[in-house]
Amino acid sequence: MRSEASEFGSASGAGGESRPRGRRRFLALVAGGAAAAITGGIVGSRIIRGGASEPPAVSPSAAGASRLTLPGSVVRVTHPRALDDSGRADAAVALDMIDAAMARLTGKAERAAAWSSLFTPDDVVAIKVNCLAAPALSTHPQIVEAIIAGLRAARVPDDNIIIYDRLTRELERAGFKSNTGRGVRCFGSDESGYDEEPSEAGTVGSCLSRIVSELCTAIVNVPLVKDHDVAGVSIALKNHFGSINNPNKQHENQCCPQVADVNLFEPIRSKQRLIIADALTVTYDGGPAFKPKTSAGYKSILAATDPVALDAVGHDIIEGLRQRAGLPTLAAEGRDPKYIAVAADGDHNLGIADLSRIRRVDDALSAHSGAAPRAAEVDLGKGRRA
Repeated sequence: MRSEASEFGSASGAGGESRPRGRRRFLALVAGGAAAAITGGIVGSRIIRGGASEPPAVSPSAAGASRLTLPGSVVRVTHPRALDDSGRADAAVALDMIDAAMARLTGKAERAAAWSSLFTPDDVVAIKVNCLAAPALSTHPQIVEAIIAGLRAARVPDDNIIIYDRLTRELERAGFKSNTGRGVRCFGSDESGYDEEPSEAGTVGSCLSRIVSELCTAIVNVPLVKDHDVAGVSIALKNHFGSINNPNKQHENQCCPQVADVNLFEPIRSKQRLIIADALTVTYDGGPAFKPKTSAGYKSILAATDPVALDAVGHDIIEGLRQRAGLPTLAAEGRDPKYIAVAADGDHNLGIADLSRIRRVDDALSAHSGAAPRAAEVDLGKGRRA
């Protein structure tokens, strides 16, 4: 089996390119005028000055944004037409699913009201996708387009939205168009570079992507729901291995407690406001690579502000699919994702991991456009529901 660590290469950067070279390239791009596109001066001022050491100026409205927090609440929205017969996502259906998920999560039916409960027009929002196994298995661009529609409804300017992952080439392989100029930007941390000095959290010492530490005021985490040959599962918490420079160093002991510790980094913990997990296709064995024989067209998304609760639900979904396929549990294979419980312990306090305490809302949308969703609350503590 292939480990996710093997895909990331060395800690210095992608494809043998060192971090300083990538940073110089990014600074050259913004010096050419791209950074002028960033409204409000929240991000651009630091980079245009050539990366001065002072922290970026963040407006009070961005720093003090109204942040809806819902510990232990996870919404799942399904749609029978989320994928067509060829496995391609439908953009219009994806938008309906995101709208329904945000309405159920925030309690606000209107798109603008739902998204404005989490983001302000002064925010610079980084959207963290997962493109490791692209093009066969990666965050669908249609899901990201729907998220951008929500941010626009909250009056976040296009120039203040950044789609990112570790490598620009992986983003392009997943169907995203790289852009460091005007409008919605899209580039990897190999373009922005990483912090010059490492930060420490628990057992982990890493340099954070400058997209996370400097360029954004808010993060939307858009992971996949998939099996992982070392960690057990790779969902919201582990997706931030793509926000540090040395994920290949964090795979000992089934990535525990490293996954939980990475999410303790202050910029990740304080800036992450929303998780929208792409579960249109779920690989339940043989991940993180795409395995067609052990992947299911699950046609769902999960939404939460609590990454631990979302991971607990995602783990439960994977276990349910494994059970249906006659596979042993992850624990029986020695791959139980123990880091989920660690992320909820007293040293981390990142969310709720106990399924009996998680409030889940299941929303099954009709195949007929515009039909009202049917919602039901499910207590996952009473048994696995996949």
